[in-house]
Amino acid sequence: METIFWLIVVAVMLVIEIFTLGLTTIWFSLGAVVAAIASALGAPIWLQIVLFAVVSVIVMVLVRPFAMKVVNRDRVQTNIEEVIGKTAVVIKRIDNRAGEGTVRFRGVEWTARSTDEEVIEIDEDVVIESVSGVKLIVRRAEKENREVEK
Repeated sequence: METIFWLIVVAVMLVIEIFTLGLTTIWFSLGAVVAAIASALGAPIWLQIVLFAVVSVIVMVLVRPFAMKVVNRDRVQTNIEEVIGKTAVVIKRIDNRAGEGTVRFRGVEWTARSTDEEVIEIDEDVVIESVSGVKLIVRRAEKENREVEK
């Protein structure tokens, strides 16, 4: 009966993996396969549970990083991801406390906030550090970094 239980766990984990496609439950299905084999060989339930847990964790820790690289190999960055590190120009004073600030990047106006809470004045160059929703999170550009994509 325990072997059937473990095989059901395998099936459930595989079905969840098929629907999520995030390499989240496949590791537990492998652990359940080992537990099912142990059950079929007459191992006590405590050993089956230990094998399930240990094998699941070991496989997840050792194989998941490599598997994620393989799965994400063909991932294409979006346009949003490519703006990070680029330079824009402030067209409305950036003041986080007042909740205001706008920059122009490639001809498009974006709401902007400073990374370090400093006020950045109009016509100053800023470097885009990250994107939060529809806001660019920026820092003041260094003097030698004057290539602005307006």
